[in-house]
Amino acid sequence: MTLAVAATAFMATTANAQTTEQFTDKLAISLNDAPQDPVDATVELEHKADGTSTFMLKNFTFGIFEVGDVIVEGIKGVKNGDATTYDFDGIAKLPSDKAVAEALEHQIPLTLHSVVEGGKLYAEISLLVDMGETLKVDCVFGKKSETAINGVVAGKTAPVAVFNATGARQNGLQKGLNIVRTTDGKTVKVLK
Repeated sequence: MTLAVAATAFMATTANAQTTEQFTDKLAISLNDAPQDPVDATVELEHKADGTSTFMLKNFTFGIFEVGDVIVEGIKGVKNGDATTYDFDGIAKLPSDKAVAEALEHQIPLTLHSVVEGGKLYAEISLLVDMGETLKVDCVFGKKSETAINGVVAGKTAPVAVFNATGARQNGLQKGLNIVRTTDGKTVKVLK
């Protein structure tokens, strides 16, 4: 094998290189704002050579509904010190052959905010599931780090999610009425 052929083979292998992180923790789920019992869950973060990542919630089930894997592709992590955040608002893939995934045509609107820090993952996931009626499914994976971006200050109640008056998720308090879900599970109305 010539040096040029060996270099080309090495570059092709490196270009396709990827790493995967796997996290196992509790997943707290609320269905139409009614909390369900937390369940054990696994999330994989696959980091691609092009700088994007794939977020995969493995074997997702809520209530009596088996969904299978929920996959968000092409998200870019934003590094800040020891923490990396991954945010997404769009359509996630549901590749399984489960009845719910097929009924949803293998896709679902999803909002994701996640932070990886110190080998741990914290993720907030919101899904709107249209099954004849729209079900709002909110999930929290892991525990929020006190030092992570948008972290919790010890002993304080911090927002987990902010919504406007129509229920659309916001990236923080906006002018007008805000509905804020806090780390202790309470929902409060805030006028700004």
